[in-house]
Amino acid sequence: MQKTKVAIYGLTTEGYTLASKMVERASVTIVDDTLQMAMDLDPQMVKSNKTLNQLLGEESLLGLKPISQVLSEAKAVFFTPKLRKTGDESIIESTSKLREVAKNISAGATVVYGLPVGIGGNNDNIALIEKQTGLKVGQDLNYGYCPLRPGEEPTLVASFAKMRDYITPEEMGLKSSPESIISSELAHAEAVLNESTSIATEIELMKKARGQKLAPRAGVDRYIDDLASMVYDLTAIQASEDVGEPLTYLAGAAVKSLENHIRYIVDETRDLLRDLQLKASKTRVVVAWTVDKYEMRADRLKTAERLEERLRDYVTDVRHAQVTAGRDEVMDSYKHNIVLVCSATDLEWIRALKASARSTELSILRANPALQRG
Repeated sequence: MQKTKVAIYGLTTEGYTLASKMVERASVTIVDDTLQMAMDLDPQMVKSNKTLNQLLGEESLLGLKPISQVLSEAKAVFFTPKLRKTGDESIIESTSKLREVAKNISAGATVVYGLPVGIGGNNDNIALIEKQTGLKVGQDLNYGYCPLRPGEEPTLVASFAKMRDYITPEEMGLKSSPESIISSELAHAEAVLNESTSIATEIELMKKARGQKLAPRAGVDRYIDDLASMVYDLTAIQASEDVGEPLTYLAGAAVKSLENHIRYIVDETRDLLRDLQLKASKTRVVVAWTVDKYEMRADRLKTAERLEERLRDYVTDVRHAQVTAGRDEVMDSYKHNIVLVCSATDLEWIRALKASARSTELSILRANPALQRG
């Protein structure tokens, strides 16, 4: 029996993770929306390459057929694009990409939106798709919502309506959500706002505590990585609400605290230089932040770049390092190395490096709300 054709629009980690779950049951093609190339995936290829990074290291993407043909023939299209913008521009970019996809959707297809939206955002997506296709969701098309988070497994898909011959998530190796799309929007917004405002509160209160020379209180060890990974979600919530609505203030406050946190980290780094009596010319600052360059959102990578730029106002030798880097790539044995640890994963990695390089001068500053040293 011929397998159902599924298109993954976006050469991203989230898209590849979805593909790996479906490749045994469906004929899956992944689309590089930047290079406008498509590549058919087979079970053995996916089994041999657990991550997209491994796949691209082993295989070259082949332009098998026009992108328009891939999308028009697909029974299901998963929207997982690679975004390069941040803030409001990222919302505009994602809308533009969805418009291009919708131009090629055929009747009988299911479109699953993989980016988070604000409250009511899926209604806007549905209106856009209907305008571009001339088809009606629930009659000629089906629409699903599966907000993907960096590093998390996709499991549930909430659906708008079930038309005839609708391909179910279960048929593709996924699970259906018992919630409606609007319920999923509300649940996602609640989870993002709860987590982000909690981190933002810690960031601002810990700033006050440092000003009063108070020891940091014990709490969950969260990092700049945790808040930066939610910027797109927060921006989508802001974009979906009228100016002045309480939800826009909550989302905006969390985004503002991320910007503040960058400034606090730079200030603390400068204080550390002064306390250790280090000369800038004899110091290297390492931003230890492992970021997946293939994830959909650009926010973590762009935040790391902004942090590096601010640090260069005080120290010339600033570099970004990830867990794949070797000791000699990270540390300079002729300088004092200040390492800004930006996630829990990076803390374990840097501590292991430090233990193996006892002769190298190294100080650790954790990019958590307390900005702990060591």
